[in-house]
Amino acid sequence: MAPPHKGEEERWSQLQMNVMEMILKHLTIVDHIRVGAVCKSWWSTNSTINFLPDSRAPWLVVSPSSPAPRRWSLCPISNGRRSFGMEIPEAFQSQWCCGSSKGWLTFSHNPPEVFLGSKAHLLNPITGATLDIYPCSHHIVKSIISTSPLAEDCLFITLGYRFLESYKSVNVHKLRHHSIKTLEIDDQPTDIMFHRGRLYVLTDSAKIKVYTFKPHHHKVLVIPIPFLNREGDRHSSSFEGRLVGSDGDVFVVYYNTDLRSELQQLKVFKVRKWGLWLRAVKVNSLGGCTFFIGGFSEGVSVSNMKSSLESELIKSDCIYYRRRVKDNLRRYCMQTGRTVQVAGLEVAGDLLGWFTPKSRTD
Repeated sequence: MAPPHKGEEERWSQLQMNVMEMILKHLTIVDHIRVGAVCKSWWSTNSTINFLPDSRAPWLVVSPSSPAPRRWSLCPISNGRRSFGMEIPEAFQSQWCCGSSKGWLTFSHNPPEVFLGSKAHLLNPITGATLDIYPCSHHIVKSIISTSPLAEDCLFITLGYRFLESYKSVNVHKLRHHSIKTLEIDDQPTDIMFHRGRLYVLTDSAKIKVYTFKPHHHKVLVIPIPFLNREGDRHSSSFEGRLVGSDGDVFVVYYNTDLRSELQQLKVFKVRKWGLWLRAVKVNSLGGCTFFIGGFSEGVSVSNMKSSLESELIKSDCIYYRRRVKDNLRRYCMQTGRTVQVAGLEVAGDLLGWFTPKSRTD
């Protein structure tokens, strides 16, 4: 087919937004990316229309742990299997993916010119937008953002190891002010989440520490998780805790990471108001939601999965997780209390996280 004339290209670029919106609603995410590459007008429209339904299951962020070189890709789940979605740009392929939060990925590396530090880069793989973070003092294990990094008040928060130190710490970066503050946490932090204007830090002593940053930085509350402090059921190194925000609620999921044990021992706690205070209580239901938990990615909650988007893989009131890198994906059903290995989705040995696509850049 002969290429279109210049006048024809201009007519396509002037397509009205309501017509573009009708077209975009029928396209896959990969097709959206291709549409955005046609011209500046289509890229702008594609970036401003929120074409992604809230009930869509998250994508997998996947890279084989071996052999080298590492190759990162984003894979949607279709019919219980992962299908090719899109590859990460070549500039990020050799770097370490250490964050998936609010539609952005974080990559870091340790260049020789940064002494005892690392450089971090934010990428929105849907829009192609990138942002360089000034050198960090962390070897980043996990990073999150409070909102879009293009916003004035965005906070970039990292959980990781300071170089030459053996204990993890939490750093809060104010991107627009180029400032870094290390939070004073007595216990070892194990997970972080920014939800509804607050930073939640889970510690290895089964406590949630809550921070707010407006009008100034101060610690607001420490929430103990009482179930794990009972005699004979204390939190140990064989358990992993993860934070998940679901609408206005905050959940903590603990699961057994001991590969030698077949005991499920998966417990879910919800932060609830108790008078003027907050406390964590054990729950047996997610209210129809589905949780997706990964190592470096923010915990994802999906509600009201549409039947057209469901597959044998995705079930409501279930938690998807895995215990170790060498393990396959597991599904825990809150109603039955049983855990099964997800069939048809081979991820054992892969580096794995979850990614929720965002089409908007603001």
